[in-house]
Amino acid sequence: MSEPAVWERAEEAVGLVTELYGAGLATIVDIVRQMPAAQGQVVADRMIDDDLLASLLILHGLHPLDLRERVERALERVRPYLGSHGGDMRLLDVDEVEGVVTLRMLGSCDGCPSSSVTLELAVRQAIEESAPDVVRIEVEGAEGKELASQPVAVTADAVATPVQLSRKPSAPPADEAKWEPVYGLHGLVAGRLDLVEIEGSQVVFCRVGKEIFAYRDGCPECAAPIHGGRLSGEVLACPSCGASFDVRLGGRSLDGRASHLDAIPLVHEGGGTVRVAVPAVAAG
Repeated sequence: MSEPAVWERAEEAVGLVTELYGAGLATIVDIVRQMPAAQGQVVADRMIDDDLLASLLILHGLHPLDLRERVERALERVRPYLGSHGGDMRLLDVDEVEGVVTLRMLGSCDGCPSSSVTLELAVRQAIEESAPDVVRIEVEGAEGKELASQPVAVTADAVATPVQLSRKPSAPPADEAKWEPVYGLHGLVAGRLDLVEIEGSQVVFCRVGKEIFAYRDGCPECAAPIHGGRLSGEVLACPSCGASFDVRLGGRSLDGRASHLDAIPLVHEGGGTVRVAVPAVAAG
C-alpha cells in the first residue's frame, strides 16, 4: 500500500492537470465567444452536441446552456417515446443551487407494457447525458401528488453525481440499461416497417411523421410476426390475424381488446439514429 504522502502528491498532480485543461477549455470558450455570431454559434452547437466536450464543460462550469435549458433539451429528446405511451413530462422547476429538478407526469401510461420503464430508462438516460450535474429528480403525478423517491445509479463518467428519480415505491428497480445505437433509420419512410435484430431479438421500427417507434416483432393476438403487416398512418395491422394497433399510443389494440404490442424504449439521437434499451429488448 502506498504511503499517505505518495497519495497526496498524486492527488495534487491530478488537481493541477485538471486545472490546466480547465483553463484551456475556458480559453477555447472565450475564443468562440469572440467569433462572428453565426460562426460562433455553429462551433458552440458542435461543442455542446459532443458528449465528451459537453461533460467537461459542465465539470468546469463553462457550459453555455444553463441547467434548465439542458434539462429541457433532454426532455425534448424523449418526448416522442413518452407520447407513444399517451404520456408526457412538464418541467415545473429547476433549483440550480441544490441541483433538484421537479417534473410532472402528464397523460396516462396505463396498459402500456413498458410504462414502468418510461421514467426509469428514457427520462433517466436523457437527463444523465444532458445534465449529469443534477442531484435529484422529483416527479409529481398527473394530479400534482408527489411520488416517493428512490435512488438510482448514474453512469456518467465526467460527473459522478448521485441522482434520485421519483417513482412509485411499489415498482421494482429497473435493470441497469445498456443503450444500443441503431443506425440508418433516416431512410425509413412512413408506411414501411424495418426489421432489425438486436441482442438476438427481432425489433420492428416504423415512422409516423417525424417520430420513430420500436416494437418487438410479435402480434399479441396470434403470436405471428408483425413485420410483414400494413402500416396506415399510425395504425398497424397484423398480416396474419388482421388485429389493429396504434403505434403512437404504445401499440394499444384498436379492436376493443386488452392486448397491445410490446413496445421497446428508445431515445432519438438525430440524423436517423436511435438507441434502444437492451434489457427491454432481451427480456421476454
